[in-house]
Amino acid sequence: MHPRFAALPVLLCASAPALGQGSPQVIARIIEEGKQNSHVWETLTYLAEEIGPRLTGSTNLARASAWTRDEFARLGLDDVHLHRWGELPVRFDRGPCRARVVAPLQRELEFTARSWSAGTDGPLRARVVLEPETLEGLEAIEGELDGSWVLGKSRRRSRRGRGGDAEQDADAAAKRELREKIAATIDAADIAGRLTASRNDLVITGGERGWRELTMDTLPTDVNVTIRRSDYEAIAELIEAGEEVEVEVDLVHHFSEGPFPIFNTVAEIPGSEWPEQVVILSAHLDSWDGPGSQGAQDNGTGSSVMLEAARILMAAGAEPKRTIRFCLWTGEEQGLYGSRKFVEDLSDEEKALISAAFVDDGGTNFEGGLVCIEPMSEMLDRAIAPLVEAFPEYEVLNVVRERMPRGGGSDHASFNRAGIPGFFWIEKGSGGREEKSYGFIHHTQHDTTRYAVEEYLIQSATCSAVTAYNLAMADTLLPREDPEAVAEAPAPDPTFEVVSGPLSGTWEARLTGEEAPDMTFSLRFEHAEDGRLRGALVSPMGEAPIVEGSFDAEARTMRLVADSDMGRLSLEGSLGEGEQPTIEGSLEMGEGAMQTTFRATRPPVVETPISGTWEGYIEEMDSTFLVTLAVAADGALSGRFKSSQSDSELFDGRWDAQAGTLSFEYDYPHAGRLEVQAKLEGERLVGTLGGRVQFVAKRLAGDQ
Repeated sequence: MHPRFAALPVLLCASAPALGQGSPQVIARIIEEGKQNSHVWETLTYLAEEIGPRLTGSTNLARASAWTRDEFARLGLDDVHLHRWGELPVRFDRGPCRARVVAPLQRELEFTARSWSAGTDGPLRARVVLEPETLEGLEAIEGELDGSWVLGKSRRRSRRGRGGDAEQDADAAAKRELREKIAATIDAADIAGRLTASRNDLVITGGERGWRELTMDTLPTDVNVTIRRSDYEAIAELIEAGEEVEVEVDLVHHFSEGPFPIFNTVAEIPGSEWPEQVVILSAHLDSWDGPGSQGAQDNGTGSSVMLEAARILMAAGAEPKRTIRFCLWTGEEQGLYGSRKFVEDLSDEEKALISAAFVDDGGTNFEGGLVCIEPMSEMLDRAIAPLVEAFPEYEVLNVVRERMPRGGGSDHASFNRAGIPGFFWIEKGSGGREEKSYGFIHHTQHDTTRYAVEEYLIQSATCSAVTAYNLAMADTLLPREDPEAVAEAPAPDPTFEVVSGPLSGTWEARLTGEEAPDMTFSLRFEHAEDGRLRGALVSPMGEAPIVEGSFDAEARTMRLVADSDMGRLSLEGSLGEGEQPTIEGSLEMGEGAMQTTFRATRPPVVETPISGTWEGYIEEMDSTFLVTLAVAADGALSGRFKSSQSDSELFDGRWDAQAGTLSFEYDYPHAGRLEVQAKLEGERLVGTLGGRVQFVAKRLAGDQ
């Protein structure tokens, strides 16, 4: 019995009929088992501390997949199996790694190296030189580069925009040329490797590009290590003081020739009346594997909650009318590969029979509700109602929106894209022990059990079990979003008349708080004449529409609220002056789950052969459209698409100047987002809408 809940009563059976759709007695047993006999911490501890981080395709992940399969079988679930979604030609395993200053003093470094990157073939000790910023500095160290570590700050791509004067443009070009020359000289030298500073003391682990196509003949060879900012500053200070600094790095990176299959773990409690109808409970089992990380909160917590929910349901003797299927996805961190392939492998009939798919993937916090649409709300409110009474100290509240989320950075997105109701549990709570938020944990060296909160996981496992059981016992499947309703809603606000304004367009933003993750996002804005703003916040976690937004032209301040899968985001910022103004402000996620600052800049647009407004003609439909295109220095494409059916901003737009091609997506009322691909042929754009319908576009008369 967990001491926190020892004095709390179990729900009275007599009160349960109004609270759920399943048997009141079973619901009471589920809640009692979940609260009084939890095994969730034991499961998390084994997964995170005994197995450890679980990179997609690694030995640790294969071990975790087999262990979770065996655990589901031990609990008595049916049809327990590993669903193969892919394979890797080369396996990457990270062994014990270390980085430290060894002279003129001893200092352990907090660091990472990208997954699937080159190791050091044993401890590599070498002198450290600072990456120069001038040609004179380059000449001074050029003879010392061979065999040395090169210490530098993270490189950021510079941007050159339209509207700058010739002197500014020339200065930017000269700086870019200088950086390229310095980089080329260092790359040509036989250096030990690069030591690069992180933006702050959070060290973020990611992966090498092309990891799925690696072979034993194409393994990376350059050693690149990212160290936390304070370590960088300490080393740089010693070098600038005239000290000779030596650093020893031991990256134990193992590559094994495959192919190696990769699996999702799947298990079921079969339905007694409608076994072909399914409620899915899921989380992702894979994690990043940076030094220090255990993959505890991303997403050992969610995986442990799923195993515990299965244990609770079996222990309570639940006999659902529909099948409750448990899925532990892999490949989530690299792009939702496991869940996406799982959905692709389903027949249309199987997709139609999935009532709902739930994902727990937001760290250690408790499950605080679901984002849904109105037709679903009554059934989901009844499904979670027993939790409201069982855990009165934890708010569980569903949020109703006009549409189901279309994007998202977790596995629920794979289901929503296929028209299956997918839900990402809203995470609420303190964020973690020792007042550490999820931003402090996410993909960093701090992703360990140290900051996980057992009480929250107990609530989450019980909440998942009760919610799935109630939906599996309901008279009907969960209502779905009507495709025709999606086509017609939300209707454009007729009072929102778009005008050009100081914030119009796309801004690139970065979190700047001291303990904020090294995360970038985009802000898309449209102005109305009365000061309102609309648009979206787009990040690796998906697209969050702006539900409230305003701009005070006199004070040059903006306020906005956006709804994301992780909860409500509130931003306030001030717009600076100048040729290339910035927005600086504060961001709050959820109920104080993360509070930090941000800085945003608008990528300057450049003149290109496609810049401006084009009129397109679709012969097959005898219809026309207008598309306005603006191109940033890095090729990002923005603008607007207007036709008799659509009035949409552009999404995921790119311009390839060398190939003369462009691509983007826009919202089409009858089919969601349609992709547009086109090629510039002389003075015409020739391409397709939705991969099928052909069009030809000419520059609008007068828009030269």
